[in-house]
Amino acid sequence: MTPLLGRRALLRLGALAVLAAPAVAACTSEPAAPPPPDPLSALADAAAADAVTARALAAQHPQLAAKFQLVATNRDAQAVALRKEIDRATPPPSTSSSAAPSTPKAATYPTQAAAVAGLAASLTAAQSKATEVALAAPAYRAGLVGSVVAGCACLKELLSP
Repeated sequence: MTPLLGRRALLRLGALAVLAAPAVAACTSEPAAPPPPDPLSALADAAAADAVTARALAAQHPQLAAKFQLVATNRDAQAVALRKEIDRATPPPSTSSSAAPSTPKAATYPTQAAAVAGLAASLTAAQSKATEVALAAPAYRAGLVGSVVAGCACLKELLSP
């Protein structure tokens, strides 16, 4: 009985397999890495958290309720504007099973003075972070982020004694 493939034919097939292996490996590519998070996301989250905290402080400290409510309204507007830009740049997937965004927890402070100082510190941190983002942002986003910087500075002045 004669073998179907001779020794030389097997050697040729082996050599061909060795040469074809890199080509086959090149066909299977690594999955694309997910895009980095949008730098405006952290700004929007901070704005939403500040708004929640300011609303809670308005309820706790009626003497400063008007100031805290103004902070809440402005930080909410900033969060909405930032989210709109994030969604415009990278539209969220339109699935019906998407989870609702979590509501940030309000920071708590023992006294009215601590509440004012804490919210002012949060605004200072937000202003600093927004400044960093604005300096690195493309021109079409820098105006939006710059308005967040200016808004935080104004709100800090509102809270100063």
